[in-house]
Amino acid sequence: MYDPKSHIIDIATLIYSRFLSDSAGGNISLRHEGRIYVSPRYMGSKYRYRIVPEQISVLDAALEVVEGPRELSREVRMHLAAYTHFPEVGSVIHAHPRWLMVYAAAGRTMKPVLEYTIKFGDVECIPEAPAHSQDLADGVVAVAARRRAQLQQYALGILLPRHGIAVLGHDLDNAYDSLERLESNARCALLSRLLPPEEAT
Repeated sequence: MYDPKSHIIDIATLIYSRFLSDSAGGNISLRHEGRIYVSPRYMGSKYRYRIVPEQISVLDAALEVVEGPRELSREVRMHLAAYTHFPEVGSVIHAHPRWLMVYAAAGRTMKPVLEYTIKFGDVECIPEAPAHSQDLADGVVAVAARRRAQLQQYALGILLPRHGIAVLGHDLDNAYDSLERLESNARCALLSRLLPPEEAT
């Protein structure tokens, strides 16, 4: 039997152990059977992504907390905006991956350079917006609305300037898989620039 809380805990462990986020922040949510499950506030800074089921908040269809802590993750606006506007979204991961953070810090779009990231297209960076703000959530929704065909078919990564990345997926496994692929793309795109020019033959 599927257990959404255990799934979030498993993915949180993977994210932190594989350097897909850091102690400065990040959050995970999923939608299952009409309810939204959200990782706890300060999951990185207080708990280093080591969380237990009792720390996960559960929201009903009216977005009211029905189980778990009532104090939600500070970035919850972005998660709830994605679920409200896009019924195909079943999970949102916000993270601070080591290599993708270079693009976020520079406010630069990331091009796909690997065969398995071509399907994601360009990973765009939204306009500057304060962390935890409605403007940030609105920026994510604007990109997702414009690129909805891709979101419906695969998943969508959206860079947050000087902040991190949001990945919108059909379910939590899809969102996590997409996050890891995009991080590999960032690493290869950046390191390939260090290669010397090929010698003419």
